[in-house]
Amino acid sequence: MREHDQHMLNVVDDTRIVGVIALVLLTLFTFCGMVVASRLKSFLLVVVVAGILAVIIGSIIPPTLEQQAEGFVGYSNALFRENFAPAFQEDKFGKQSFLTAFAVFFPSISGILAGTSMTGDLRDPSGAIPKGTIVATLIASTVYLILGWVSGSVSLRHASGHVNDLLIGNLTDCHSDPYDAHTACHHGLINDMEIMGLIAHWRWIIVAATFAATVSTSLGCIHFAPKVFQALCRDHIFPYIHFFGKGYGHHDEPYRAYFLSMLIAIAFLMSPDINFISNVVCNCFLMTYAMVNYATFDASFSRSPGWRPTFKYYNMWLSLVTCIACLAFMFCVDYQSAIIVFVLAGVLWLYVFYKKPEVNWGTSGQANVYRTALKDALQLLKIQDHVKNYRPQILVLTGLPCVRPALVYMAGSITRATGLMICGHVMVGEPIMERAVLEQEVYRWFRRKKIQAFYEYISSSSTLEGTRALIQTSGLGKLKPNILMMGYHLNWTNWNAASMDEYVKVIHDTFDAHRGLIILCATEGFDLTEAVNFQEIVTQNEAEVLGLHSVDETEPEQEKDDAMEVNQVDDPVILARIALAQRLEPGKKKKLDGEIHVWWLFDDGGLTLLIPHLMTRQSPWNGCKLKIFCVIEMAGTAESTKTNILAMLTKFRIQAADVIPVDLEQHPSHASVTSFNQMINQYRYDTVAPGRANDPHKPSVIQESDLIDYGDKMMKQIRLRELLLEHSVHSSLNVVTMPLPRRNRSPTLYMAVLETMTSGMPPTLLVRGNQENVLTYYC
Repeated sequence: MREHDQHMLNVVDDTRIVGVIALVLLTLFTFCGMVVASRLKSFLLVVVVAGILAVIIGSIIPPTLEQQAEGFVGYSNALFRENFAPAFQEDKFGKQSFLTAFAVFFPSISGILAGTSMTGDLRDPSGAIPKGTIVATLIASTVYLILGWVSGSVSLRHASGHVNDLLIGNLTDCHSDPYDAHTACHHGLINDMEIMGLIAHWRWIIVAATFAATVSTSLGCIHFAPKVFQALCRDHIFPYIHFFGKGYGHHDEPYRAYFLSMLIAIAFLMSPDINFISNVVCNCFLMTYAMVNYATFDASFSRSPGWRPTFKYYNMWLSLVTCIACLAFMFCVDYQSAIIVFVLAGVLWLYVFYKKPEVNWGTSGQANVYRTALKDALQLLKIQDHVKNYRPQILVLTGLPCVRPALVYMAGSITRATGLMICGHVMVGEPIMERAVLEQEVYRWFRRKKIQAFYEYISSSSTLEGTRALIQTSGLGKLKPNILMMGYHLNWTNWNAASMDEYVKVIHDTFDAHRGLIILCATEGFDLTEAVNFQEIVTQNEAEVLGLHSVDETEPEQEKDDAMEVNQVDDPVILARIALAQRLEPGKKKKLDGEIHVWWLFDDGGLTLLIPHLMTRQSPWNGCKLKIFCVIEMAGTAESTKTNILAMLTKFRIQAADVIPVDLEQHPSHASVTSFNQMINQYRYDTVAPGRANDPHKPSVIQESDLIDYGDKMMKQIRLRELLLEHSVHSSLNVVTMPLPRRNRSPTLYMAVLETMTSGMPPTLLVRGNQENVLTYYC
């Protein structure tokens, strides 16, 4: 049209109109499918090869005077040496350079990676794609070099186009002032965009080859880009695009993605500066190649056994260098378009990083997570323990975590963002084959509840043996539990002697293993087995995997999901346990008010102080204040004791609202002692019925020697209950130093002591360290 001085509107709008029409027609043609497109591209390849041969053959044919006047003068060694050196010009688009030429040239060879978009249509992708890519690169590079050398060997850079100038020797004088319209050169390698048509002698062949190459490249992009986008839509990584993942016909053609790609291409055609669009396209390809090279490098660097490249000459460091070179070229070509591409790629990466879609590709990132974790775990073994780096690492005996959520939430409020938490589950007599199913559902439940914990399943012949196995084997290297946490059993009075003995033996085994111990006591209890809707939990877990839950789920919606996980029950005991779990569950906007009362009665290394301090740093306990109760020093007064404890807390950098010294040496009231005796009378040896002492179905009896051994300590625990009733019955949480059971003594008496400390109280943590210091004055 321009050659014949024909216009529909103007040059820019004519380009847009022709481009839109061509895009629509090519998009409609792709609807015919891959087979038809491949046949057409084979025909177009023949036309392109004919054009290349025409240039090579035409360069040998001697030029006419008219052709010489236009710059085609035939082969010349001197001309080849002159044209071999670069000579970039300045035009209306600005100063040209190697990089601006590279930006225009680069997209024309981007088709060498088209095979990567055909992996689903190839019989042997791993073999065909490397071979096809290398062959395409060699052929394309060879063709471009040959055409460049041929053109540079037979054509002048500047020519006036007038035969008279050729005859008098002034053919290139027009270059002296290239910006004067009357004297500027309009022919030659630099000025004539159709110089190859002149060299070939048959211009129509070059025009046909140019159209064929353009149509072939466009067909490839229009056909393969939607294929890649279709696969991306089906992975459900980004929202609202799965509509375009639907395929049609035998070859699963992505017609919807074809249409979307056409609209995007039309939008880019509307730009008045096609060269800038070329820069954007060039940088998009460079970013793609950079990411592909980095992905191969990262896969090799992760040393994953599954990464086994078959290309003989592959080198991971070459991939890294190529990645860096691509990123550098992006800014060298055009920093503005490079910034745009970087921002777009960054936004997509940040979305995937924070969304964490449930798509398992077996990526190098996953391999690196394992490699880094293993490396850090081994490195941790070389680090000596220090009190400043102490972290509570809790093994909490939850059973199936979703049936005792209150216990899980309480342990999580101690370890969240601080230490390790492992939920231990002992299954008595159950087959080990259930492990995989349980782990899958438990970890999904953890993710949905935002609980940072591990799950350990043990199949054992007895609860005691299973718990011992957990204590001894849980964890890895330095990532081993240093605290055992379990729930307090409200129905201990209905236990048989063996069960009660097992419970107390677990406490002994914990301290034998040099572990601390925490027992959570709550008058409501914890077990929700009878109320939990396991099918609903599995359904909610599946919904989370499919991404049907919002990342920023509001609190009311979260409470609604929690309510759906339990069946409708009328039992007030179960309802109270559900309410306890909901109260202890952490949440962004959940904050409990009130006070945490810490009864620090013995020096156990400071664990009784550290645990509540850590809890006040996390939801839901970050709205509570600490109140410390301590025993009056033997050689001091209440005031001096308070002063000393406040000074010590200041050095420990633990904030407490108040410190209250208490006197445990004072004898308890007659009513309190009577109440305790009434509780244990039914288990005393001298009061039980004949034959009851050896009944295995009843709690073990309390011998007179047990009462003598506990003696003064038992009176202190009764006195402690009086103080708890006086000061802490309305607190949000009590943290009390736990008394230790005596070996070879009645576990029934010990359970009665724990009952005295916790009955009728708010939730209580009975804490006892293993005499290892966990607090220090030093930062």
